[in-house]
Amino acid sequence: MSLLDWFKSPVNKGLDLADQLIDDGDLSVKLKAAFYLQELRTKTIPLLDGLHKLGRQLLALVQVGFYAWASQNGVEITWELVAGVSGATGAYTLVKGKGG
Repeated sequence: MSLLDWFKSPVNKGLDLADQLIDDGDLSVKLKAAFYLQELRTKTIPLLDGLHKLGRQLLALVQVGFYAWASQNGVEITWELVAGVSGATGAYTLVKGKGG
């Protein structure tokens, strides 16, 4: 199991197991639909859900704000600084995966 598999949601793990263990196509589709419906019924906290959906955008805004602050205060922007500041967004993207 890779490190990124550890971050997968239980729904994604269940869907992966369904793909591996079920040979019947119709049963697999019904089970996947049930998983998705249960995920949609899950209660969420609206503020946290909104922040999660805007995660990449918020991190990018923080990056732009940091670079604006750094240029105003005479901080030299080096490749190491860029890599360090961009690391949080890169890690978040790896964990969250592509898409919404």
